[in-house]
Amino acid sequence: MARKTIYCAQAFWPRRGRLKGGEVHQFLNRERAVEGGRALATGAPGVAVFSVDGYPDIDLWEEPKMLETFGEVPGIDPAPPDEIQYFKIDCSADGDTWTQIDPMAEREADEEAA
Repeated sequence: MARKTIYCAQAFWPRRGRLKGGEVHQFLNRERAVEGGRALATGAPGVAVFSVDGYPDIDLWEEPKMLETFGEVPGIDPAPPDEIQYFKIDCSADGDTWTQIDPMAEREADEEAA
């Protein structure tokens, strides 16, 4: 099983009081994803650039990592560019919902449960 990182950018637009995500665009590396995100931001009020690590052979993916944001994106507070943030994506019928999580808190909870 080969581990792979996918770099993505997704634009968001306001719809009925919520931000709805558009198509997710994939890129070869972080730099191209950020460039693509900047390009998307010229036509959208918000763009999220993120990466996802996983094993495409078995369709097993880790939580996305936010790399950069442009404008307004759902539930995300801008952070310094050197800081990596972790998010969960809920792709339910209501649309894309991004929730920031603290990976250290999850690890501590797992250790306490063990």
